Amino acid sequence: MEQAALRETIEEAGVVGSVESKLGKWYYKSKRQPTVHEGYMFPLLVIKELDNWPEMNTRRRKWITVAEAKEICPYAWMKEALDELVNRQSTKVQPKKMEF
Repeated sequence: MEQAALRETIEEAGVVGSVESKLGKWYYKSKRQPTVHEGYMFPLLVIKELDNWPEMNTRRRKWITVAEAKEICPYAWMKEALDELVNRQSTKVQPKKMEF
């Protein structure tokens, strides 16, 4: 699943990075069919932006804050994933600074 997430980030956003552990699993309705899909979200630590990528003619890449993403995102399940990301980041242990 992590390999699929990496592939999607390259295809859709033209970024390469390191996938972290899954934020969770969500269910959402299909736009085109009367079906429910299962979706997984993963954080990605971006280490490189590509100048060219497969979907660059149909998508654009723009860096925004989590707050901005939540404001413009129309899907509740994606907003929940963003909340989970913020929660995870805020509970990470910060390394202590060494003073000499």
